Amino acid sequence: MNATSQQNPPPTPPPHAPGPPEYPANVDDCIGLITSKVGKALVVATPLGIGKPNHLLNALWTHAKQDKSITLEIFTALSLSIPRGSSLLERRFLQSFTQRHFGDYPELEYIGDIQRGNVPENMKVTEFYMQSGKFLSAPLAQRWYTSSNYTHASRDIANRGVNVLVVMVGCNDSEANAGNKRYSMGSNPDLTVDLTRRMERRRARALSEGKTPAPFYVVGVVNRHMPYMTGEAEVDANFFDALIDNPQYEHPLFATPRQPISRNDYLIGLYASALVADGGTLQVGIGSLGDALVYATEMRHQDPALYQQVLRDAGVGRFAKLIEQVAAPIEQLGHFEKGLYAATEMFAEGFMHLYEAGVLKRKVYPDVTIQTLLNEDKINENISLQTLDTLRDARAITKQLDQTELDWLVETGVFKAGVHLKNASNDDAQGETKNNVEQLVAPDGITISNNLADKDNHGTLSKHFLGDKLKNPAILHAAFFLGSKDFYTWLHALHGQERELFQMTGVGQINELYNGEARDRAQRLNARFINTTIKVSLLGAACSDALENNQVISGVGGQYNFVAMAHALWASRSIIMLRATRETASGAISNIVWQYPYETIPRHLRDIVISEYGIADLRSKNDEECIKAMLCIADSRFQQNLLAQAKKYNKLDPAWQIPEAFCNNYPDALKRALANHQQAGRFPDYPYGCDFNAQELQLVKALGWLKKNANSKINKLKLVLKSLRVEETPEQKPLLELMDLHAAETREEKINKKLLLLALAQTAEK
Repeated sequence: MNATSQQNPPPTPPPHAPGPPEYPANVDDCIGLITSKVGKALVVATPLGIGKPNHLLNALWTHAKQDKSITLEIFTALSLSIPRGSSLLERRFLQSFTQRHFGDYPELEYIGDIQRGNVPENMKVTEFYMQSGKFLSAPLAQRWYTSSNYTHASRDIANRGVNVLVVMVGCNDSEANAGNKRYSMGSNPDLTVDLTRRMERRRARALSEGKTPAPFYVVGVVNRHMPYMTGEAEVDANFFDALIDNPQYEHPLFATPRQPISRNDYLIGLYASALVADGGTLQVGIGSLGDALVYATEMRHQDPALYQQVLRDAGVGRFAKLIEQVAAPIEQLGHFEKGLYAATEMFAEGFMHLYEAGVLKRKVYPDVTIQTLLNEDKINENISLQTLDTLRDARAITKQLDQTELDWLVETGVFKAGVHLKNASNDDAQGETKNNVEQLVAPDGITISNNLADKDNHGTLSKHFLGDKLKNPAILHAAFFLGSKDFYTWLHALHGQERELFQMTGVGQINELYNGEARDRAQRLNARFINTTIKVSLLGAACSDALENNQVISGVGGQYNFVAMAHALWASRSIIMLRATRETASGAISNIVWQYPYETIPRHLRDIVISEYGIADLRSKNDEECIKAMLCIADSRFQQNLLAQAKKYNKLDPAWQIPEAFCNNYPDALKRALANHQQAGRFPDYPYGCDFNAQELQLVKALGWLKKNANSKINKLKLVLKSLRVEETPEQKPLLELMDLHAAETREEKINKKLLLLALAQTAEK
């Protein structure tokens, strides 16, 4: 160890010659600047999710449509669209809800063109991750999809010849320094940081070879709805070639409607929560499974006795030995004394809840030496003379500080800002200068000899030189965020030191061990990287992003990164959450399968898999042991068929049978697992708030019931016949008016009105 231990990456440099940006008044002027700088062959990168400057992208899209001499390729991911619905009832409901919920959000025009297959030949949109299921029936989107790890996306963008980067940025006017206005990429430093660093390296290499660098033009569009985040998200104006700051381009962020959590999802989250180690690291994403994990983790922290009772009622005792090996004995699963730290590609809303509940509180620091000593409980965040002694024992500093060591002590917060070295004359009795004595000078001017071992200095050191706490703590590092309106409001309200705890950074730092492996290993203790999938084979391979016909549902994203990292980090685990079955028009099918033609996670990276029926630990197991574990968390309606296939192909002892304790994996058993607790008001559908009003919530439940029970033509016909006997009640009239079905005229409207009345009757609270 030494005082030059690894720190955070340096600030992101501008990927162009230094200088102030231009300030076009509007998007059309900006497009003129772009084409004048890079020409008419535009390869435009823009962030995934909510970091896109929609107005500028729409203007570029329209411009390329009108001017066929322009070629335009947009490279991005997660292009978010307002839901429309496929049936008449869904469309009627969503028309009302989306107007209220999304307000003036400007939709991306290219999404509709791609879904309609109406994109001119001079234009293209390449995505490496798509909004789940939105483009399954869009041939252009399927053809243009690029399969890439999140951490490789910046490389792939650069290799396609990117010459323009457009991003939405926040601007905190109240904190702006005079003459040095700062901006924040807010939700999306993820690829922006990695890409601009890559392009700066290319520029520097070209200049070193005496070549003219390829053009690369960076545009920021200010939207004060974007929460102002720090870390690598914060940049100077000079980071950009052009900045558009015009109120007409400010709009609400895309806010995802919060989803209900089903009983089965709660069970999966409950199992996962039992594997999280106190003092560890957590990664989890958006969605009902992630919310279920957060809810159970909060319960574990706030009411350990209740939590342990819920575990017993859910039958978690069958996995007690595994839980003890991975986390702790079940009877010790309780309050998080040390807390958790989040190293997660996505700053999901669940982390806000964990922070407010007191779970997300383990602070990490950017210096390897400091973090290692914290891990070993040799120091804590409070600075004392003991801290200096420990640093000397660790050989991080010497008793006589040099300038590098002093700078390091100030940077880490061990010394106060302003402490410095100076040479002082040492005069003899006759007043003659004999030699120079090096002294430490405190911010208030107090001086002592530069000798930390001198006990006569200790009182002065403690009072005038030592800081109070270690500097630059973080409890979360993330690459992007997405969530509800309430989440964005909460982020906006963060300020000062509290905001600094939530560090936004490039995805290369989060999803891999690329940019500071020693630091990351020291920070990411006992990591639990928790992700979801749609299919898992008996041998542990997972399919998370595509169908067996290779049609893409979403994308690999960072899932592979985190699974691989779980195997690379000491005492860390990858946890894949899976719903054991899926309902189709022909009935339930198993999501645990013998084989599947597509894999996101190969079987050699198998680790822990969780379904609503339990936990399968696959790490370091042979194929037979994996198959046995997976069969024990499969739905019992499909266990025997899967068992027979494994035996057929000589992967299982012909005499082995599924243990009796795992032969009752039926939906009815799941209903009983949480029944008493749900009757007591626990495990609600919407534990963290609901975006629907009371009337909309009634309709959501009714439409959900209808979708589940009218999942085939025959079943729908049966419901139509049954609905003929249903009569409208006065309480249902406002709901029919909301759906514009109170005066149904067409045959389609009349049928759907009757179906809706039936569904409302079936889902009405008794």
